[in-house]
Amino acid sequence: MIRVAPFGMDLVLSIYYLAAPLLLIELKANPVELGLIGSITAAVHMMLAHRMGPLSDRLGRRRIILLSPALLIASCLLAAITGRVGVILLISGLNGFCLSLFWPAFQAWVADLQTESTNLARNIGTLNMAWTASHLIGPILSGFLFALHPRLPFLSAAGLSSILFLLSYGSIHDLSGGAKGKEPVGEPTWSPWEKKFLYAAWIANFMSWFILGNARYQFPKLARELGISPQIVGLLIGCLGLSLFLGFFVLRRSDLWHFRRRYLFGAQALGAAGLLTISLFSSPLLFALALTLIGLSASVTYYSSLLYAIRLSSQKGRGTGFHESILSLGALIGPILGGLGAHFSGLRMPYLVCFLFLLAAVGSETALLRRKDAD
Repeated sequence: MIRVAPFGMDLVLSIYYLAAPLLLIELKANPVELGLIGSITAAVHMMLAHRMGPLSDRLGRRRIILLSPALLIASCLLAAITGRVGVILLISGLNGFCLSLFWPAFQAWVADLQTESTNLARNIGTLNMAWTASHLIGPILSGFLFALHPRLPFLSAAGLSSILFLLSYGSIHDLSGGAKGKEPVGEPTWSPWEKKFLYAAWIANFMSWFILGNARYQFPKLARELGISPQIVGLLIGCLGLSLFLGFFVLRRSDLWHFRRRYLFGAQALGAAGLLTISLFSSPLLFALALTLIGLSASVTYYSSLLYAIRLSSQKGRGTGFHESILSLGALIGPILGGLGAHFSGLRMPYLVCFLFLLAAVGSETALLRRKDAD
């Protein structure tokens, strides 16, 4: 289930979140409304994730995890029958609630599996590879289904949500001593450097999801205006999933990057290069390269944020909750500012906005980590 549940959850969402902007484009939505798809989801996720994680510490992981795919079934079916922009935006709020239910509780469930013979970092890597594999397949599948009929991606997502619910119901159970009924213990010992690095990783991951929000929700509009077909848009967005998967695959096999500045800052340099490429060029091949660089950057920041949050927290649900809330804050603010930039200054502006915010984030991280001896 470390592989199956994350893959299934994000396969549903990656199908949905390419089809939703494409549907809104057909419904004549403006760039601000396109940005709101991601921002509303992220706002609800941000507000609730840090509460749902601790709730799973108290009540157990299973019941909270199962509620998420059950609600996604209703969400996808409603999207399949509506023709109104406002309804799609309301569904985005329900999807954010589903995310806040599933991810903190499931990540904490994975942390509960740790024993002397298992490795937390490798389990997290397996989880990460599973959900990113779905982001490779989902957008490609969604683009082709949308080309056949605009409602097909949503119906397919509803069917997949049903399968995910049944699999989770039969396979995910609370672990003794892992969540429900476990007495809180003291905070683990951590060095000031590790604490600062955790905060720097959170800033970096905030920025990655700020950028990913624009890549997922604003880029389809730019691509369509340039005459790129929905199928090719799906392939391009799939480059994000492929690069995330490859990044997690490499990171999972080594611990040399743990608490090392050069990897954190190097990853963000890749993201900056990707943003500038989208801002300056119009070739689908260069877009594929740019999105690949952005995905590789996000693989480092996401893995760092989640691993350090779990490792440095005694209550795993609390750590995963903060991780999810911080990344969703980036996914909230990014598409809003990007959408406003696109609306008033052109469809390239979101990537320049991301670039400027990324520079500010790197400056903040440098200030946090400046006193450590060079790596």
